[in-house]
This record gives sequence, structure tokens and C-alpha cells, in this order.
Amino acid sequence: MAESNNNNDQISNAQLMHSIGQLTGSVQALHQGLTARIEDMRSDIRRMEAAQSDRMDRMEENFGRRVDGVESNLSKRIDDVSDAINKRIDGIGTRVSNLEAEDKKMIEKVATMSAFGGGLGGALVTGAIELLKHIN
Repeated sequence: MAESNNNNDQISNAQLMHSIGQLTGSVQALHQGLTARIEDMRSDIRRMEAAQSDRMDRMEENFGRRVDGVESNLSKRIDDVSDAINKRIDGIGTRVSNLEAEDKKMIEKVATMSAFGGGLGGALVTGAIELLKHIN
């Protein structure tokens, strides 16, 4: 029986070693599989980051072009409005100059009429005085 026990121990040891070998192989295979999956995930994450970076670059470019377009359009509109305002100001300036010239002419006419009226009044007074001298 001792031999049988010893034989069973050997078989048990052999089976145990075989089971440990299988378990070690399974753990190694599992480890390799997990490592491969982790590398796949890392690769996917890098691809997603690159794609996201490319999308962000395209969005920045599009946004930059739109801002440039809006800026150009706004600048053109400001220039158009500025030109229109300058034309109106020039028109008002011309009207003011014309009104000043007209005012100057009116002042000259009033001065001429005043001088003529003053001279005529003086002549009438002088004539009335002479007439009174001859009547008396």
C-alpha cells in the first residue's frame, strides 16, 4: 500500500504539475490577449485623437475664413457708408458756402440800398431846406 500511496502521490504530483502548466499557459494567453487588446485600444485612441485634431484644424480654418469674410464685408460696408456720409458732408459744405455767398450778396445789397436811401434822404432834406429858403 505504501507503493500504491507513493504511486498515487506521483500521479497526483504529475497531475498537479500538469494543471499548473495548463493554468500558467492560460494565464499567459490571457495576458497576451489583454496586452493585444490594450494596444488596440491605445491605437484606436491615437487615431481618434488624430481625427479630432484634424477636425479641429478644419474648423479653425473654416472659422478663420468666415471671420476674414465677415471682416472684409464689414470693412466694405463701413467704407461705403463712410463714402456716402462724406458725400453728404461735402454737399452740406457746398450748401453752406452757397448760403454764405448769398448772405454776402444780401449784405452788399442792403448796404447799397442803405447808402442810396441815406443819400436820397439827404438830398430830399437838402432840397426841402433850399425850397424853404426860397419861399421865405
